[in-house]
Amino acid sequence: MSNSNKPKPILNAFSSFGRTILSLFTFGSMNRTSRSVLEEEAITSPSKTIVKNFLRNKLAIVGLSGIVLMVIFVFGGSYLVPFDVLSGEWAHKNLPPSNNMLKFPDELRTQGIEQIVSGRSFSVGLDKSGKIHTWGIDVSEILTVPEEVKAATIVKIAAGDEHVLALSSTGKLFAWGNNSFEQGSVPMSISNILMIENVVDMGGGDIFSYIITDKGRLYVWGGTLSNGLDIVPTRLQGNLVSAGASTVSMLLLKDDQSIDYHGARGTQISEIPAYLLNGSVKLQKVEASIYTGIALDTNGFIHQWGFSGNGMRNIPEKVSFNDPNRISFVDIQAGRRHFVALGSDGNVYAWGDNEFGQLKVPASLQQGKTVAIYTDFFQNYAVLEDGELVSWGIKGFILGSDENGKDMFTRLIHGGRITMTVGAVAVLISTFLGVLIGLIAGFYGKWVDNLLMRFAEIVSSFPFLPLAITLSAFLTGQLGENQRILMIMVILGIISWPGLARLVRGQILAEREKEFVLAARALGIKSKIVIIRHILPNVINLIIVSMTLSYAGSLLTEAGLSFLGFGVKPPSPSWGNMLTGAQRPEVIQFYWWRWILPALAVLFTALSVNLVGDGLREAMDPRANEK
Repeated sequence: MSNSNKPKPILNAFSSFGRTILSLFTFGSMNRTSRSVLEEEAITSPSKTIVKNFLRNKLAIVGLSGIVLMVIFVFGGSYLVPFDVLSGEWAHKNLPPSNNMLKFPDELRTQGIEQIVSGRSFSVGLDKSGKIHTWGIDVSEILTVPEEVKAATIVKIAAGDEHVLALSSTGKLFAWGNNSFEQGSVPMSISNILMIENVVDMGGGDIFSYIITDKGRLYVWGGTLSNGLDIVPTRLQGNLVSAGASTVSMLLLKDDQSIDYHGARGTQISEIPAYLLNGSVKLQKVEASIYTGIALDTNGFIHQWGFSGNGMRNIPEKVSFNDPNRISFVDIQAGRRHFVALGSDGNVYAWGDNEFGQLKVPASLQQGKTVAIYTDFFQNYAVLEDGELVSWGIKGFILGSDENGKDMFTRLIHGGRITMTVGAVAVLISTFLGVLIGLIAGFYGKWVDNLLMRFAEIVSSFPFLPLAITLSAFLTGQLGENQRILMIMVILGIISWPGLARLVRGQILAEREKEFVLAARALGIKSKIVIIRHILPNVINLIIVSMTLSYAGSLLTEAGLSFLGFGVKPPSPSWGNMLTGAQRPEVIQFYWWRWILPALAVLFTALSVNLVGDGLREAMDPRANEK
């Protein structure tokens, strides 16, 4: 070898080192050779190929996005949105989607506020000029003011649950709204009375209306059969000044400034303290919630009685009757399950139940500038010194409410959590059983295979719906709600595994004859290790696809069972039992949100899962990899 060739190894080493350093900054792109599609596929791992094939499938991506959205909506929402199965207010039943219950018209504020009254889903305002304004959710055409009312000058208004009363400057009484028991109209007998007597107070309750005249007489009409409100005792007539109406009863303020009760007997609100009945304390106003009464005496102090749960009698410490330095009040108002009071300091105080935010008094009402308050049902309004109108309480239900007054949005979230969880657990059970039995049958074959496959055929022969319905009827009253849900999961899982077991068995029959399996068995590796480490990974793709498609089926099956009344039972929600109301024609016709929304949730979730399953099946198909 000549001397001229000796430096070449050293030069080659430096050259190689230089290329290595250069590649750190060029990311290996200088000497990269272009490859054909076939060459690129040849050096790509199977998992990467599957991912690429899946990402090329636009429908699969849409399905995956849908699943992610539903998981976030259902499981994320369950942590963010609290839910009580016993929550709900019957007064809010069957309300359509809306968020405008507190959205008052600006014209009312600019014209000056004289009075505001509220019903179960609406509010009515009277301005200084005698004009009526309405807002909220329209039930029984309550927001459509009659033309004769528009033409009159109104001086006083009142509202029941679904009807409105209005008194004109000439003493004429108008009524409109729900008239199922004639509470939304003025009977001829009342019109005749008003020809010789004048109205000094009026109001409404649940399906009834009342007036008190200047002769101290009370007249009630509407749905009074169950409470006898239309039959006023003689001892009360001629002595009345004003009243506060509850759902089935009334608290009456008499001209001697004492209080009395009229309506259904045996209620908590009828248990009025003796010192208020005998006139020992002089009263100026009385109001009533459903079960609790409240009165304001002439010294501006508050008195309460009746139901004490949910904080209904937890008067704020600053205004407590036992506090010698307590402030006095100028007005009190009663909602369905809460009270609001205006203090002499110009601040607003609220206590009671807070399910719909009735106690979240805005900060602007705590600055000593409030001059008037108006409260009924779950809506609250207050007027400031500058004429500004402030509202708080329930705004509505963004997706409507059901027949029990429960929020559909909340029930969709927590009902979806139950439905999706039931489907997922059922699929896990069926997958475990199907894979286990399929692996054993396919690997060992012979009599083991025959025995297991015949057993699978026996399980497949059981009709699922009749079995589940029979068990549900048999165990009704013996199982709690959680146990019932667990039973549904187990039944779904136990009966659904034979299909997957057959698929796995078929794949194992082909895999067990391949060289790598024969080699592993020849080396003396235990059968359990061969099955788990060598055969199972080769059928995992099939299992994943089967799980995905089975999950959609389990969702639909649970929804169908609950729809029929044999799955998850109310008050626990599921998408299936939320659809139960669709069996009634009036629900389909008038309350579309009660069946369309859960139906869309089931459809969207099942469709998304199926799209992902189809996408995975195509991505894992070797023939798709060759395209």
